[in-house]
Amino acid sequence: MSKISGSNLFKNPVKWPLIPPWWLLSAPQAAALLGVTSATLHNWRVRSEGPEAVPPMYLRKTQGDPIYYMYGAVRSWAAERLGLSYSMDDQCKDLFTSTLPKLNGGIGSWQGRAKEFEIFFQRDHKQACKGEEPAYFSLEQIQQMDVYFSRQPRQLQPMLSLTR
Repeated sequence: MSKISGSNLFKNPVKWPLIPPWWLLSAPQAAALLGVTSATLHNWRVRSEGPEAVPPMYLRKTQGDPIYYMYGAVRSWAAERLGLSYSMDDQCKDLFTSTLPKLNGGIGSWQGRAKEFEIFFQRDHKQACKGEEPAYFSLEQIQQMDVYFSRQPRQLQPMLSLTR
């Protein structure tokens, strides 16, 4: 397996979508992000070589049982392939710095701050959908994240417990 797929993410970080690392990507979205085909991603998963997929037991059953990947896990995996380290903590700090800096400070785990982020985002998303001015996020940030937010699968259990 070549390192080219992992390096695609780190050539131009501006191309990374601005989404929380705990959100889920479908297999085609993850493959596109890595610059490979869905079939390649499937082969990696079967051989336990690619990024770790989310166990289906955390998601509600849907037709066809699609495969999902945590965005942060895909980025961490790509970084590891290049000999870099990009942990969930670092990814969350970067996200909070660019979107909600007030969540960067203080004590507590990133999981707790991630739950606060979700509350603020959902509240602002509803306000933006009603045509009102959001309180914490810019309209541009909401629009950028909405593509992924609207496609998040329904969960049986919180995904935040899946981190390594």
